[in-house]
Amino acid sequence: MGQQAANTIVLGSSYLLFTLGLSLSWGVLGVLNLAHGAIFMIGAIVAYQVTKGSDASLVVVLPVAAAAGGACAVILELVAYRPIRNRLRHSAEGDLRALIASVAAASILVAVGDEVTDRNPQSLPPSLFDVHTTTVLGAQVTNIQLLIVGLALALTLALAWVVHSTNAGRAMRAFAYDPATARLLGVSPERLSVATMFVSGAMAAAAGVLLAINLNLVSAYMGDGLLLKAFAIIILAGVGSIGGALVAAFLLAFVEIGVVEYVSSDLKDAVAFALIIVLLLLRPQGLFSRGAWQRA
Repeated sequence: MGQQAANTIVLGSSYLLFTLGLSLSWGVLGVLNLAHGAIFMIGAIVAYQVTKGSDASLVVVLPVAAAAGGACAVILELVAYRPIRNRLRHSAEGDLRALIASVAAASILVAVGDEVTDRNPQSLPPSLFDVHTTTVLGAQVTNIQLLIVGLALALTLALAWVVHSTNAGRAMRAFAYDPATARLLGVSPERLSVATMFVSGAMAAAAGVLLAINLNLVSAYMGDGLLLKAFAIIILAGVGSIGGALVAAFLLAFVEIGVVEYVSSDLKDAVAFALIIVLLLLRPQGLFSRGAWQRA
Protein backbone atom coordinates (compact mmCIF):
# COMPACT_ATOMS: atom_id res chain seq x y z
CA MET A 1 0.00 0.00 0.00
CA GLY A 2 2.82 2.40 0.82
CA GLN A 3 4.47 1.76 -2.53
CA GLN A 4 1.19 2.37 -4.38
CA ALA A 5 0.76 5.65 -2.52
CA ALA A 6 4.28 6.67 -3.49
CA ASN A 7 3.61 5.72 -7.12
CA THR A 8 0.42 7.80 -7.08
CA ILE A 9 2.22 10.84 -5.68
CA VAL A 10 5.03 10.59 -8.23
CA LEU A 11 2.66 10.07 -11.17
CA GLY A 12 0.36 12.87 -10.04
CA SER A 13 3.31 15.21 -9.61
CA SER A 14 4.54 14.36 -13.11
CA TYR A 15 1.11 15.16 -14.55
CA LEU A 16 0.93 18.36 -12.51
CA LEU A 17 4.38 19.55 -13.55
CA PHE A 18 3.46 19.10 -17.20
CA THR A 19 -0.01 20.65 -16.82
CA LEU A 20 0.80 23.88 -14.98
CA GLY A 21 2.17 25.77 -17.98
CA LEU A 22 -0.70 24.72 -20.24
CA SER A 23 -3.24 25.71 -17.60
CA LEU A 24 -1.64 29.15 -17.34
CA SER A 25 -1.68 29.93 -21.07
CA TRP A 26 -5.16 28.50 -21.56
CA GLY A 27 -6.58 30.27 -18.52
CA VAL A 28 -5.06 33.70 -19.15
CA LEU A 29 -4.86 33.97 -22.96
CA GLY A 30 -7.52 31.45 -23.94
CA VAL A 31 -4.88 29.70 -26.10
CA LEU A 32 -5.40 25.96 -26.35
CA ASN A 33 -1.74 25.37 -27.13
CA LEU A 34 -1.41 21.93 -28.69
CA ALA A 35 2.30 22.66 -29.13
CA HIS A 36 2.77 22.46 -25.34
CA GLY A 37 3.77 18.80 -25.54
CA ALA A 38 6.31 19.64 -28.25
CA ILE A 39 7.80 22.44 -26.12
CA PHE A 40 8.03 19.93 -23.26
CA MET A 41 9.99 17.69 -25.63
CA ILE A 42 12.21 20.59 -26.72
CA GLY A 43 13.34 20.98 -23.11
CA ALA A 44 14.60 17.39 -23.14
CA ILE A 45 16.15 17.87 -26.59
CA VAL A 46 18.05 20.96 -25.43
CA ALA A 47 19.32 19.05 -22.39
CA TYR A 48 20.39 16.22 -24.70
CA GLN A 49 22.28 18.61 -26.97
CA VAL A 50 23.92 20.55 -24.14
CA THR A 51 25.16 17.38 -22.44
CA LYS A 52 26.60 15.78 -25.58
CA GLY A 53 30.30 15.59 -25.00
CA SER A 54 30.13 17.60 -21.78
CA ASP A 55 29.73 17.00 -18.05
CA ALA A 56 27.20 19.79 -17.49
CA SER A 57 25.13 19.30 -14.36
CA LEU A 58 21.39 19.69 -13.91
CA VAL A 59 21.95 23.04 -12.17
CA VAL A 60 23.29 24.40 -15.48
CA VAL A 61 21.16 22.44 -17.94
CA LEU A 62 17.75 23.01 -16.34
CA PRO A 63 17.79 26.85 -16.61
CA VAL A 64 19.13 26.66 -20.17
CA ALA A 65 16.38 24.25 -21.22
CA ALA A 66 13.72 26.32 -19.43
CA ALA A 67 14.91 29.50 -21.18
CA ALA A 68 14.82 27.69 -24.55
CA GLY A 69 11.29 26.46 -23.91
CA GLY A 70 10.17 29.93 -22.85
CA ALA A 71 11.73 31.48 -25.95
CA CYS A 72 10.06 28.89 -28.16
CA ALA A 73 6.64 29.65 -26.65
CA VAL A 74 7.18 33.41 -27.05
CA ILE A 75 8.10 32.96 -30.73
CA LEU A 76 4.88 31.02 -31.29
CA GLU A 77 2.92 33.76 -29.52
CA LEU A 78 4.47 36.56 -31.61
CA VAL A 79 4.46 34.76 -34.96
CA ALA A 80 1.18 32.84 -34.80
CA TYR A 81 -1.17 33.24 -31.85
CA ARG A 82 -1.14 37.04 -31.41
CA PRO A 83 -1.67 37.90 -35.11
CA ILE A 84 -4.59 35.47 -35.19
CA ARG A 85 -6.12 36.94 -32.01
CA ASN A 86 -5.71 40.50 -33.34
CA ARG A 87 -7.37 39.74 -36.65
CA LEU A 88 -10.23 37.62 -35.32
CA ARG A 89 -10.50 38.75 -31.70
CA HIS A 90 -14.27 38.21 -31.32
CA SER A 91 -14.72 35.21 -33.57
CA ALA A 92 -14.80 31.51 -32.78
CA GLU A 93 -13.01 31.15 -36.10
CA GLY A 94 -9.99 32.76 -34.46
CA ASP A 95 -9.88 30.07 -31.78
CA LEU A 96 -10.02 27.38 -34.46
CA ARG A 97 -7.23 29.01 -36.47
CA ALA A 98 -5.05 29.35 -33.38
CA LEU A 99 -5.68 25.69 -32.63
CA ILE A 100 -4.64 24.71 -36.14
CA ALA A 101 -1.57 26.95 -35.85
CA SER A 102 -0.55 25.18 -32.65
CA VAL A 103 -0.89 21.80 -34.37
CA ALA A 104 1.34 23.04 -37.20
CA ALA A 105 3.88 24.40 -34.71
CA ALA A 106 3.90 21.10 -32.84
CA SER A 107 4.55 19.22 -36.09
CA ILE A 108 7.52 21.46 -36.89
CA LEU A 109 9.02 21.03 -33.41
CA VAL A 110 8.52 17.25 -33.52
CA ALA A 111 10.27 17.13 -36.90
CA VAL A 112 13.19 19.04 -35.36
CA GLY A 113 13.24 16.59 -32.45
CA ASP A 114 13.24 13.67 -34.87
CA GLU A 115 16.28 15.08 -36.66
CA VAL A 116 18.21 15.73 -33.46
CA THR A 117 17.57 12.23 -32.09
CA ASP A 118 18.14 10.50 -35.46
CA ARG A 119 14.56 9.21 -35.18
CA ASN A 120 15.52 6.92 -32.31
CA PRO A 121 14.90 7.26 -28.57
CA GLN A 122 17.94 8.63 -26.77
CA SER A 123 18.88 9.03 -23.12
CA LEU A 124 20.54 11.73 -21.08
CA PRO A 125 24.03 10.97 -19.69
CA PRO A 126 24.26 9.75 -16.07
CA SER A 127 26.60 12.65 -15.32
CA LEU A 128 23.67 15.07 -15.67
CA PHE A 129 22.04 13.77 -12.48
CA ASP A 130 23.15 10.88 -10.30
CA VAL A 131 19.94 8.89 -9.92
CA HIS A 132 19.75 6.56 -6.95
CA THR A 133 16.97 4.84 -5.03
CA THR A 134 16.06 5.59 -1.46
CA THR A 135 13.40 4.43 1.00
CA VAL A 136 10.76 6.88 2.23
CA LEU A 137 8.16 5.57 4.72
CA GLY A 138 8.73 2.05 3.46
CA ALA A 139 8.35 2.93 -0.24
CA GLN A 140 11.12 2.79 -2.83
CA VAL A 141 11.58 6.07 -4.70
CA THR A 142 14.42 7.70 -6.58
CA ASN A 143 15.91 11.10 -5.85
CA ILE A 144 14.75 12.41 -9.24
CA GLN A 145 11.19 11.41 -8.34
CA LEU A 146 11.47 13.29 -5.06
CA LEU A 147 12.73 16.31 -7.01
CA ILE A 148 9.75 16.08 -9.39
CA VAL A 149 7.31 15.94 -6.46
CA GLY A 150 8.98 18.84 -4.66
CA LEU A 151 9.23 21.04 -7.75
CA ALA A 152 5.65 20.34 -8.83
CA LEU A 153 4.28 21.35 -5.43
CA ALA A 154 6.59 24.36 -5.15
CA LEU A 155 5.63 25.65 -8.61
CA THR A 156 1.94 25.14 -7.86
CA LEU A 157 2.18 27.18 -4.67
CA ALA A 158 4.30 29.85 -6.34
CA LEU A 159 1.96 30.15 -9.33
CA ALA A 160 -1.11 30.31 -7.07
CA TRP A 161 0.55 33.04 -5.01
CA VAL A 162 1.48 35.07 -8.10
CA VAL A 163 -2.00 34.79 -9.61
CA HIS A 164 -3.91 35.65 -6.45
CA SER A 165 -1.59 37.91 -4.45
CA THR A 166 0.45 40.07 -6.84
CA ASN A 167 -0.20 42.91 -9.25
CA ALA A 168 0.91 40.70 -12.12
CA GLY A 169 -1.63 38.08 -11.07
CA ARG A 170 -4.41 40.65 -10.85
CA ALA A 171 -3.49 41.81 -14.34
CA MET A 172 -3.68 38.21 -15.57
CA ARG A 173 -7.13 37.73 -14.04
CA ALA A 174 -8.35 41.04 -15.45
CA PHE A 175 -7.05 40.15 -18.91
CA ALA A 176 -8.65 36.70 -18.74
CA TYR A 177 -12.02 38.25 -17.87
CA ASP A 178 -12.08 41.24 -20.24
CA PRO A 179 -9.01 42.16 -22.35
CA ALA A 180 -10.50 45.47 -23.52
CA THR A 181 -11.28 46.70 -20.00
CA ALA A 182 -7.89 45.48 -18.76
CA ARG A 183 -6.21 47.64 -21.40
CA LEU A 184 -8.18 50.69 -20.20
CA LEU A 185 -6.94 49.98 -16.68
CA GLY A 186 -3.33 50.14 -17.83
CA VAL A 187 -2.63 46.46 -18.48
CA SER A 188 -0.46 45.89 -21.54
CA PRO A 189 -1.87 42.82 -23.33
CA GLU A 190 1.27 42.58 -25.45
CA ARG A 191 3.68 42.38 -22.51
CA LEU A 192 1.33 40.19 -20.50
CA SER A 193 0.90 37.65 -23.30
CA VAL A 194 4.66 37.44 -23.84
CA ALA A 195 5.33 36.97 -20.12
CA THR A 196 2.57 34.38 -19.79
CA MET A 197 3.79 32.34 -22.75
CA PHE A 198 7.40 32.54 -21.59
CA VAL A 199 6.53 31.20 -18.13
CA SER A 200 4.30 28.52 -19.67
CA GLY A 201 7.01 27.37 -22.08
CA ALA A 202 9.75 27.50 -19.43
CA MET A 203 7.73 25.29 -17.07
CA ALA A 204 7.00 22.83 -19.88
CA ALA A 205 10.67 22.58 -20.88
CA ALA A 206 11.84 22.16 -17.28
CA ALA A 207 9.30 19.37 -16.86
CA GLY A 208 10.66 17.79 -20.04
CA VAL A 209 14.19 17.63 -18.62
CA LEU A 210 13.15 16.13 -15.28
CA LEU A 211 10.80 13.55 -16.77
CA ALA A 212 13.40 12.61 -19.40
CA ILE A 213 15.82 11.83 -16.55
CA ASN A 214 13.13 9.91 -14.67
CA LEU A 215 12.12 7.84 -17.71
CA ASN A 216 15.65 7.65 -19.13
CA LEU A 217 14.15 8.66 -22.45
CA VAL A 218 14.49 11.50 -24.94
CA SER A 219 12.11 11.15 -27.87
CA ALA A 220 10.41 13.51 -30.30
CA TYR A 221 7.06 12.02 -29.25
CA MET A 222 7.54 11.95 -25.49
CA GLY A 223 4.96 14.69 -24.87
CA ASP A 224 2.06 13.19 -26.84
CA GLY A 225 0.54 11.00 -24.12
CA LEU A 226 1.04 13.63 -21.42
CA LEU A 227 -0.76 16.24 -23.51
CA LEU A 228 -3.99 14.22 -23.42
CA LYS A 229 -3.67 13.77 -19.67
CA ALA A 230 -3.07 17.50 -19.23
CA PHE A 231 -6.25 18.35 -21.14
CA ALA A 232 -8.17 15.91 -18.97
CA ILE A 233 -6.77 17.44 -15.78
CA ILE A 234 -7.55 21.02 -16.85
CA ILE A 235 -11.10 20.11 -17.88
CA LEU A 236 -11.66 18.24 -14.63
CA ALA A 237 -10.28 21.13 -12.58
CA GLY A 238 -11.86 23.95 -14.55
CA VAL A 239 -9.79 26.01 -16.98
CA GLY A 240 -7.27 28.17 -15.13
CA SER A 241 -7.85 26.71 -11.66
CA ILE A 242 -4.38 26.11 -10.21
CA GLY A 243 -5.51 24.41 -7.01
CA GLY A 244 -8.02 22.42 -9.01
CA ALA A 245 -5.26 21.22 -11.34
CA LEU A 246 -3.33 19.92 -8.33
CA VAL A 247 -6.30 17.93 -7.03
CA ALA A 248 -7.30 16.68 -10.49
CA ALA A 249 -3.74 15.53 -11.29
CA PHE A 250 -3.54 13.41 -8.15
CA LEU A 251 -7.10 12.14 -8.64
CA LEU A 252 -6.29 10.97 -12.16
CA ALA A 253 -3.05 9.36 -10.94
CA PHE A 254 -4.91 7.62 -8.09
CA VAL A 255 -7.46 6.15 -10.50
CA GLU A 256 -4.80 5.01 -12.96
CA ILE A 257 -2.62 3.36 -10.29
CA GLY A 258 -5.68 1.64 -8.83
CA VAL A 259 -6.77 0.31 -12.23
CA VAL A 260 -3.28 -1.00 -13.00
CA GLU A 261 -3.01 -2.67 -9.59
CA TYR A 262 -6.48 -4.20 -9.28
CA VAL A 263 -7.93 -4.43 -12.81
CA SER A 264 -5.64 -4.32 -15.84
CA SER A 265 -2.97 -2.01 -17.17
CA ASP A 266 -4.66 -2.21 -20.58
CA LEU A 267 -7.72 -0.45 -19.14
CA LYS A 268 -5.81 2.33 -17.38
CA ASP A 269 -6.59 5.09 -19.87
CA ALA A 270 -10.13 3.84 -20.60
CA VAL A 271 -11.23 3.85 -16.96
CA ALA A 272 -9.55 7.18 -16.24
CA PHE A 273 -11.26 8.91 -19.15
CA ALA A 274 -14.58 7.24 -18.33
CA LEU A 275 -14.32 8.91 -14.93
CA ILE A 276 -13.77 12.23 -16.68
CA ILE A 277 -16.89 11.76 -18.81
CA VAL A 278 -18.97 11.00 -15.73
CA LEU A 279 -17.68 14.02 -13.85
CA LEU A 280 -18.26 16.31 -16.82
CA LEU A 281 -21.83 15.08 -17.13
CA LEU A 282 -22.38 15.97 -13.47
CA ARG A 283 -20.40 19.23 -13.49
CA PRO A 284 -19.52 20.41 -17.03
CA GLN A 285 -17.64 23.51 -15.83
CA GLY A 286 -15.13 21.37 -13.92
CA LEU A 287 -14.78 20.50 -10.25
CA PHE A 288 -13.32 23.81 -9.09
CA SER A 289 -14.52 26.43 -11.56
CA ARG A 290 -16.91 28.95 -10.04
CA GLY A 291 -16.96 31.67 -12.67
CA ALA A 292 -15.19 33.07 -15.69
CA TRP A 293 -13.42 35.72 -13.61
CA GLN A 294 -11.54 32.94 -11.78
CA ARG A 295 -10.25 31.36 -14.94
CA ALA A 296 -6.75 32.66 -14.22
